[in-house]
Amino acid sequence: MITRTLNILLIATLLNGCSFFDPEKNLDGERELWEKSQGHLDGKRYLEAITLLEEMDRRFPFGRYAESAQLDLIYTYFKASKYDLSRLTADRFIRLNPLHPEADYAQYMKGLSRYASNESFFTRYLPGDETGRDIGDARNAISAFKTLLEKYPESEFSGDSTLRLIYVRNRLAEYEIHVARHYIRKGAYLAAANRARQVIESYPSTSAVIDALIIMYLSYEALGLPNEAQDALFVLSTNHPQYVAGPRHDQRLAPGILYSSDKMLTRILTLGLVKNRMDLASRLVGFSERRRNDMSQRLKTPLPTSDKRPATDAPRVVNEVFF
Repeated sequence: MITRTLNILLIATLLNGCSFFDPEKNLDGERELWEKSQGHLDGKRYLEAITLLEEMDRRFPFGRYAESAQLDLIYTYFKASKYDLSRLTADRFIRLNPLHPEADYAQYMKGLSRYASNESFFTRYLPGDETGRDIGDARNAISAFKTLLEKYPESEFSGDSTLRLIYVRNRLAEYEIHVARHYIRKGAYLAAANRARQVIESYPSTSAVIDALIIMYLSYEALGLPNEAQDALFVLSTNHPQYVAGPRHDQRLAPGILYSSDKMLTRILTLGLVKNRMDLASRLVGFSERRRNDMSQRLKTPLPTSDKRPATDAPRVVNEVFF
């Protein structure tokens, strides 16, 4: 009798529970969450949207809106400054949907999230020379953007990714120059020369190569290596003759680049006093700033500054400028 009663209760429970497996009811619940999440996104209430999209992802992993919810999560995490979650969600989407038509979008967002995660309160709101801040995740951003260009050369994000790739490489090169100037201040000329060489070898297409060659010239002169110093100036004169004066094997920096005359520079290098080194490093900073300003006027290509909003079920595209 007890067994029969338990069986009846079990059957009744299962019958009542059938509603949980009703596809139409599930679809209604998923659609309701989706529409509410879109309302929050439209109103830029990203934290509220995240709550609903995460619930959709948990309750309906194979539902009608599953892929769109994941793509919106990538976007919404990014807009809420949850960059690691944005990147991890993008990674998961690519892994599960390698042939999805929006896989390039996920790859693009990986690059943006990698770089944006390095941004901080200090870099955004406090003044200062950003070239002195190590941008850590920028190297991973380069890898993500390169992957997009290699795997999805026809992607609508390829042009934007190319510009961002150029920018991140420039930032990394500028950071290496900053470190090299630090070694100049310390009188560690060999370390400065090696750091400058790294710029030339790793980022040869950046304008920071100009600074690197000048630092190599100064460092080799201070180390008593005139042949190596002349080689650095020769490469500089070949590509940027405006910075160099004199014939081959007897070249020097053009007057006004750092000092008014070559004799002043020679005295600075030979005496090697702390005050002299500090002055030289400061003048190198000034040169870098003038060079960057000049390059920005000639090479600046602005990126779109507004979001591109595709069709209803598609992800939102971030085109925010980080430089």
